[in-house]
Amino acid sequence: MLRSLAGEGTALARQILSAVDEMTAPQRIAAGEVIGQALVESDHLPDVKTQVIGELWLRDIELTAWRVLHADRRSDDPAGRKAFLDAWRSV
Repeated sequence: MLRSLAGEGTALARQILSAVDEMTAPQRIAAGEVIGQALVESDHLPDVKTQVIGELWLRDIELTAWRVLHADRRSDDPAGRKAFLDAWRSV
């Protein structure tokens, strides 16, 4: 994530957002189910509904991609950009 804040990863972030944006509601549900099933099996979480955990994962990757793109925006204020990056790193 920190490397993405330095401008790396923006192409991947755009691809992720584009792919998720192009999904229809049924495709998103199906993707969430497949992702959720894999996560439940790999993390041994039998009590978690696969659709719920898959949807949370999809939301998380969307938010992360948005953050990467937002962080890549170049500010006209170098001090403001440095303050943003310092705050981001402290989280």
